[in-house]
Amino acid sequence: MITLRKTEQIEIYQVELALKVKTKQSPFIAVLILAQEQGEITAETLKNYLLPTLPIRACNNLLIRLTQQGYLVKKRQQNFRNNIWDHSFYDEEDENDYNGSVFKLTKLGEQSAIDMSFWVGEKGIYNVYISHSNLLNQLIIKTEKVERNEDDRNGNRIIRTPNFISQYHNQILNINKKEIRIEEIEDKCFQLKPLECSLEIEAKEDDAIIRIIKEKQTLFQSSFEINESELKEELLSNTNEFDYDQNKKVVLSEFNQDNISFNRKIKLTNPYFQNNQFDSVEIENVAFIPSNDQNAELWLNEILFKGIDKYFLDEKTFNEFTANKAKPILEYYNLRLPTRKQLIQTFAERENAFYQIAKLETIDYLNY
Repeated sequence: MITLRKTEQIEIYQVELALKVKTKQSPFIAVLILAQEQGEITAETLKNYLLPTLPIRACNNLLIRLTQQGYLVKKRQQNFRNNIWDHSFYDEEDENDYNGSVFKLTKLGEQSAIDMSFWVGEKGIYNVYISHSNLLNQLIIKTEKVERNEDDRNGNRIIRTPNFISQYHNQILNINKKEIRIEEIEDKCFQLKPLECSLEIEAKEDDAIIRIIKEKQTLFQSSFEINESELKEELLSNTNEFDYDQNKKVVLSEFNQDNISFNRKIKLTNPYFQNNQFDSVEIENVAFIPSNDQNAELWLNEILFKGIDKYFLDEKTFNEFTANKAKPILEYYNLRLPTRKQLIQTFAERENAFYQIAKLETIDYLNY
């Protein structure tokens, strides 16, 4: 798992709004589903299938209400009658006469029936939280209804509502797993003091989330379009702290006798991601290889030195040992593996190689 953190300033504007929130808990959803199943709906249908205890007039009023909210549309009806000269014709009913009317779903109603959702309207004074981070796909990260509006006594300023708020008029926002549509925005607002928050991106395997936190309270959270390996790759590609080869996806390293691991945990002091600098971060399972042939040979000799833990009884066993230990390096460098005698000569230059040399010379004593 990789977790990036940085300080993010969140602006707050107190604005009068009229908005709708998408919910899954409205009783009207069943009415829309019934209209979808039947293809159309009347007050009689509604009473027979869903509301048997409700009068026809009340059922009709409910359908009218859904029509006014844009979920239903009244089908135009024509009444067949004869005139005094016995000529037949159709007379369209009065547009305001809904008694006995037939209703069908609008596009909004059809989608709500499919989603099993309903838009609930509300109006009031809201604190609107704004982030200008390029990591988010919307500026508004939170709307919070307040009981008592602010005034200018606390240093708050009355300003014209910024365009970056007004642009969301009649737009659908996704805020903390809720869909919100802002239908009215007052043209003036209070600008409140900003908040110093923490913006975090957390990637684990195939999933990632982005969130904004203030004192352990999550103001905003959403899924983020990246996985752990992609985030790791971008962080390593953008750093100057390590010599990262993007084609081989490895860090090219100088030989270090005290660390010959090919897989390491590293710390980036100034990580960059999508033009944002984050706090220092640790990344696990980063591949390291020697930076050149010379380093590769030193690395290989050290691997062999530290890997000798048994006596070799024949040349075949020794050759299998060197070939196995050299695999990670031979994947990138075409080195000639040392013979047993060459390795003894190399180790002889070290002061701490007595036991390693003894194990390598066992074959000579057996053959003697």
